[in-house]
Amino acid sequence: MRWLFGIESIPHGSTGLEFAWQYPLADWVWLLTWVAAVAIGWWSYRRVIGTPRSRVTLAAIRAALILLLVSLAAGPLLRLGVFESEPDWVAVLVDRSRSMSIEDKRDEAGRPLARESVAQRVMRDDVWSRIDTTREIVWLGFHASAFDLDPNAPASADGWTTDLSLPIESALRRLVGRPASAIVVISDGKTPRPIDREVIHALQARALPVFVVPVGSAEPVTDLSITELEAAPRAFVRDHVPVVARVECAGGVPSGPVEVELVDVESGRIIDTVTMTPAEFTGDHADAVLTGASPGAGSTKWMVRVRGRGDDLVRGNDERSIEIEFVDRPLRVLYIEGYPRWEYRYLKNLLIREESLESSVMLLSADRDFAQEGNAPLERLPQSTDEFEDYDLFIIGDVPGSSLSQTQIEHIASAVNERGAGLLWIVGERSTPGSWRGTDLESLLPIRGIPERVDEMVFLEPTAAALRGGVLQLGEGARDEWPVSLGRDGDRGGLEWALHIDQDSLKPATEVLARAQTRSGVDPTALVVSMRYGAGVIVLVGTDETWRWRHGIGETYQERFWIQFIRYLARGSVQRDDRPFRLVAEPRRPEAGAPALIRVEVQDAKAGGVAGDAPLEARAEPLDSSGTVSGQSIQLVRSGAQWVGAWTPESPGAWRIHVDSSRTGILEQVVEVTRSDAELLDPKTDHAQLADLATRTGGAVLAPTELNRLETLLPRRALTKEQAIIDPIWNSPAALIAVLTLFLAEWIGRRRLRLA
Repeated sequence: MRWLFGIESIPHGSTGLEFAWQYPLADWVWLLTWVAAVAIGWWSYRRVIGTPRSRVTLAAIRAALILLLVSLAAGPLLRLGVFESEPDWVAVLVDRSRSMSIEDKRDEAGRPLARESVAQRVMRDDVWSRIDTTREIVWLGFHASAFDLDPNAPASADGWTTDLSLPIESALRRLVGRPASAIVVISDGKTPRPIDREVIHALQARALPVFVVPVGSAEPVTDLSITELEAAPRAFVRDHVPVVARVECAGGVPSGPVEVELVDVESGRIIDTVTMTPAEFTGDHADAVLTGASPGAGSTKWMVRVRGRGDDLVRGNDERSIEIEFVDRPLRVLYIEGYPRWEYRYLKNLLIREESLESSVMLLSADRDFAQEGNAPLERLPQSTDEFEDYDLFIIGDVPGSSLSQTQIEHIASAVNERGAGLLWIVGERSTPGSWRGTDLESLLPIRGIPERVDEMVFLEPTAAALRGGVLQLGEGARDEWPVSLGRDGDRGGLEWALHIDQDSLKPATEVLARAQTRSGVDPTALVVSMRYGAGVIVLVGTDETWRWRHGIGETYQERFWIQFIRYLARGSVQRDDRPFRLVAEPRRPEAGAPALIRVEVQDAKAGGVAGDAPLEARAEPLDSSGTVSGQSIQLVRSGAQWVGAWTPESPGAWRIHVDSSRTGILEQVVEVTRSDAELLDPKTDHAQLADLATRTGGAVLAPTELNRLETLLPRRALTKEQAIIDPIWNSPAALIAVLTLFLAEWIGRRRLRLA
């Protein structure tokens, strides 16, 4: 039978066969075909000589033949309907970022439990094997992107950032053209940006629910971290450099004291330690000021680390390092004073006595035969640019504004603005600051107007800004309280003469380093103020009576007072070296993928003029040649006294930035490119975002212990498809036999009637 009807595709033993047409005809066409076939058969044999029975038989055979041929032309076939069921698909996204290593939960025995441990328990749950019997499961790991994941041997949770939008988009692409049931997200929800609206709309358009399994603590858990470090990149060898560390406490304030240590990386020696109380935290952060000095010249790497008591959730964000270059040369000071007042007499001796200073002291009221003092004495005030470039700090005492020429004023202003030299104003009863109004140095005064004298004795009181700058620390230790004897209740701290510097008279960006307290309790006014001017820093001291602190104890307090300010102000000048050009990267430790500025600074105006204004080309190359990262070209454009360009490092590690030009010579700088560890800096979870995702897509939030509910919550999206198997009959042996049989029957009948 299979040979007779030409059956080749339909399997043996199949049931439910159907007869069908390849080119089906309408019922009225078949009716006309029957009528036409009968009419043709009758018309063909109506006048043939023979018995009526023979004529009817031949007419019927011809009509049957016509109907058979029309039927074969319509394509008769045998059809077997085969039904296939396509199961629905479920995509499971498992967070593989570094935040999954945070231990913010406890197990039944009270031991710390990492989020990754909870995620692995979820992946090993029996519910997945039950779901897998009726559905297809696609496992994907994700952090910044999605990738295939083996739930039995998942990849390490080491991603440096998390982006929920891109992994969900990847899952949607995997489910295109398939009956998708749902997406399941196992994560702590931590991501630097919210989920894109387009992703939410795509999920809603496909009616694809998202079921989320939040891991980690929903409640804020306190964690201490070092988020920022601030320190001068270069300093003098004997400088006590302040390092300001921003300590953040996620989840509230710490439960107890917090220790912050400054450590020398090479030797492991603890240089300085600060203990902060919970009361010092404003909101979720506090600034710790540590102080360190290097015994020798060269580059030194320090590390700041924080240690709390029971508040240290993540160990990976407890440390940050900073590199400082120490320069071993004398700090050069030019002190200009109007007349030999008491402050001058002690201060000039201090400058001469200090071995790390090279001082030139000019007393303007002295006779021509007076031998000017200092260990680098002058016969006259500097006049040229080269002479002014010798100094890191200018001290202007009670000097009339007319005592300096316009050229000298311009040189001082330029040294502070462009070279980073410091300027220290010591006010007096005669000339400073009043006589400097209307001169070009007026812009270098941190105050406006001419303040009046305070009409009673004042006592100096440092502010928090002084601690950050490493000044006004007169105690034995860096963070000792202001000496009691110099306070309002002390016996030697009173200053008979001081200016009343009102808050409204301060220029913008001016910081108050010390205030003037009185015994009468009047609101304190500013007494020592600081202002940044270009590359340099300016300080104005509103009294000239620190010499009174010597009473009974000698020069201890006065020496510490002035030396700290001298080093604080001169530190800006050492940021530049003696080369005509300097290559600088900002920030000093850029992050991979984040833009950084590459600058070639002009440190010699003459060399800068010869170099011209044409752009320079810098080259950034990774020092680790084993990687696949290639070098990058950076176009530097002239802007004022520097060339500036943007650079985006591709990968973390050491990079060499170099400029090789006949105009500037060869400049090189090794830059340590870091990677932002935002995953560990802030350990908070974001379960609210996961819940919002589930709500907006019609899904649900399932706790790790409620995973059995997923089996019943998943919608049924399986598809049943019919796949028909067809074998045509019109070209089968049976069709040929039927046609030949009818032709032969008609031919035999016609021969019996003796027809042609």
